Amino acid sequence: MEKKKKDKSLGLEKIKNCLTMKDNNMTGNIKIIREMMEFLVKQKVYEKISKLDEIERKIYDLTGQKGQTEIVKILKISPNIVSGLWKKLELEGLLIKEGRSYRKMVQDDKI
Repeated sequence: MEKKKKDKSLGLEKIKNCLTMKDNNMTGNIKIIREMMEFLVKQKVYEKISKLDEIERKIYDLTGQKGQTEIVKILKISPNIVSGLWKKLELEGLLIKEGRSYRKMVQDDKI
């Protein structure tokens, strides 16, 4: 929990620093704004995935690595559960549909 608070305060400090900067460092400002946006997106994604139940989290974790058929076999669940969750997570902004498959908005190693 300490690390999350520290990360959050660092993100807020970056926002404060960016807002007080002069326009003479536009490239630096854009980089900081990009970092702030990534930080905020990661925070929201983490908040949402932390609310998933055990099966939903396992499905989420396997998404992008395994297809629906493999997930169904691994977790011994109905294909409808997987497809239903994928649709729900897409609406929540956690997944992006690409053709017939889904990928995570933010990769786990980036959270």
